[in-house]
This record gives sequence, C-alpha cells and structure tokens, in this order.
Amino acid sequence: MALKLNETREAYREFYGRNVEQMPKLIAEGRVPMSVAGLMQRRLDVRNSDADIKGSYIDNYFDTSDAVVYHPDGRVKIVLDSQTLRDITPQSKLINGALVLTEDAYNALQGEEFKKGKLGKTKSPLSRKDVKAHPVWKVLAREQALLDDYVDYIFTEGKQRFSYDTAMGVYPSSAQGKTPDLKAWYVYWLGGRSYADGRILLDCGSGRFLGIAPEALSAPGKCASNIKAYTMADLQAVDKTMKGLETTVRPELLEPFAQLRKKL
Repeated sequence: MALKLNETREAYREFYGRNVEQMPKLIAEGRVPMSVAGLMQRRLDVRNSDADIKGSYIDNYFDTSDAVVYHPDGRVKIVLDSQTLRDITPQSKLINGALVLTEDAYNALQGEEFKKGKLGKTKSPLSRKDVKAHPVWKVLAREQALLDDYVDYIFTEGKQRFSYDTAMGVYPSSAQGKTPDLKAWYVYWLGGRSYADGRILLDCGSGRFLGIAPEALSAPGKCASNIKAYTMADLQAVDKTMKGLETTVRPELLEPFAQLRKKL
C-alpha cells in the first residue's frame, strides 16, 4: 500500500448556509474567510478563466469577513477582517439576524467610523465615477487601484450583458435595538449590480462564505490584496514567533518583521 505523504485541498471553498453555522466550519478547517477586497481581486483574477470558474465568482453573491457595525445613535463602523465575525457560532446572541454587542465592545473595535448621515450616497445604484469616489467602497477595497480596476470591470461586463449604466450601490442597515450590533458585508452578483449590502441576516439560510486555504494566501505570485487579509492578531502572532530568533537569522532578513513591529 502506497504511503500518502502529501495532502492537497481546494484553495477556495464555498461554505453555504447560515453564517453562524458555516463560519465555525470554515475556521475549523484552518481557512481564512474572504474579504470584500479579496473577492474583488479574485473576480478580476479569473475574468479570463473558463466560463464555469468565471461564472462561479461573478454570477454568485458572497458574504465576507468584513463587518459593518451599527450604533443606535446612527454611527456606522466598518471593521475589515473582523475577528468578532470570525468568532460567531450558533450560540451567538442575535437580534433580528444581527450580532448583539455591548457599548464597550463597539468602542474596542478598530475600524473606519462614519457619523450619522456620512456614509455617502446609499440605497441606489451609482455611476462609475461615483463608485470610485464612494467612501464605503474606498474602505472596503483598501486600495484605490483595486477599486478602479474592479469598477471598470463590473461596469463593462454589466453593460455588455445586462445593458445597465449604474451599479455597485451601498445598502446599509441600522441598529436593531438599543445596543450596537454587527453584520457581515455582502456583495451581490453581476446581475444584481454587485451591490455592497450591510442588511443581510447572519442566521439567513442562504449565506455563502468563501474560505481560503492559508497556503493559497502565501503561494508565489499572489497579489498584495490577498496578503492584506491578515489581521492585526495575525501580525502579532508573527511578531511573537520571530522574537528570540535574532541571533539565529541574518539581520537583513528580519528587517520586514521589524517594520511590522513598529506598526503594531
């Protein structure tokens, strides 16, 4: 009997169903949930692939690892690669499909905060120019170059296939009660104009996360947007691992990690 000395698995895997049930499964496999920026880049990466692969990405919707958090006073906070979202389980306390947070938990979250009414134009499709300048899309895309490329791709494909000239609207929700609450940003399919939606319930039965194998994040040739999926906790873990190795590793090889330490 031949020995099985290597194991291979899908670099990207769909986790379909209730978010609160699927996220623990995704994490248990050692995968990283895909962010909005990661999905944007992936759709660009496969635009010239065969029809099945291209269609799987652009013609389907996806929940993401980026959270949108609503405060009762109207503030909205976008938390990229949210650890709180990664920690959801079927036992998580929800109100109307949103994860209930305390005031202290809201204040502790690191992210871009918008005052009431400062999210930009919402709840309608946007022009190509407006999307590229939209404050929410700028945060979710993380880099203007990625946003510009993705917008041009979506608008070109949308015009060719569905004859629309507006797309990529932003559809937020609001706090469900007297305490802050959290949901996941959800990105529509091309036929749905690739909207960014912050209203979808975490216990909805038709959720869809994309789980990325960590080896896919570090594979040669992967773009910077995938590397950016790492969170502050990930960087701190790297920093902890590297401490004490200065005497065994050439100093010049440690320089990138020294720069990371300064940012933590």
